Amino acid sequence: MIVVYDKTFDGFLTVVFDYYKDLFEIEIRSEDDQLSFLHMVRVRTDIVKADRVKASIKKNLSKVFYKDIITAFNSFYKDKDIIIARLIKLSFIKGVEVVSSANKYAIGFNKMVKNYRSEAHCLKGLLRFREIQEGYLFAEYESNNFILGDLSYHFLKRMPDEKFIIYDKNRAKAFVSIYSNFEVVDIIDLNIEENSEEEFFRSLWIVFYDAISIKERKNKKLMISNMPKRYWKYLPEKNRLK
Repeated sequence: MIVVYDKTFDGFLTVVFDYYKDLFEIEIRSEDDQLSFLHMVRVRTDIVKADRVKASIKKNLSKVFYKDIITAFNSFYKDKDIIIARLIKLSFIKGVEVVSSANKYAIGFNKMVKNYRSEAHCLKGLLRFREIQEGYLFAEYESNNFILGDLSYHFLKRMPDEKFIIYDKNRAKAFVSIYSNFEVVDIIDLNIEENSEEEFFRSLWIVFYDAISIKERKNKKLMISNMPKRYWKYLPEKNRLK
């Protein structure tokens, strides 16, 4: 049997609550998947049930494990739903220590968490802002994992007195903060107009970048290792004005 939920975290936890006894017998899919099966059951999100699962994981297993569950849920892996759900059940049966074991679900889970954190860490250091209309600072990126929350709160702590937008281009979602008052919105049409001084500051940054670099010590292989080329698209120093 295939169980389908609304792709929200609370919807996923509702499935865990309703089908806890059968988690090793069912398949779990979100509404994003292209499904046309006869034996398919749709689960309606129930906040009360989801909250009970959250509370139970935190109390009986680990708050750290709960945070890692959220991280894995925001990863891009196709079978993340069933991996997380079955590991939750295994943890209740065998103890939270199973998360660190060689169990195949634990291995898959930790791989998702590691990949998410690696990408989030990378973009926290690489994200570049530019000034656009109405004095907003704007940054855009493309990622495999849904890291908008982590990125946004990272910069919210550092720029509480600014107006800024962080745009997840792959998912057409944006984090908009106006002096620490913020919300996440869906973007239908994005019309960005750069401030007239932006080109000057971009050129100034490139001059600074070139001035501090040492040609004799350039190590492109190490650079790519620390700063994967797929993230270079929005770096001024890697995309010079012609």
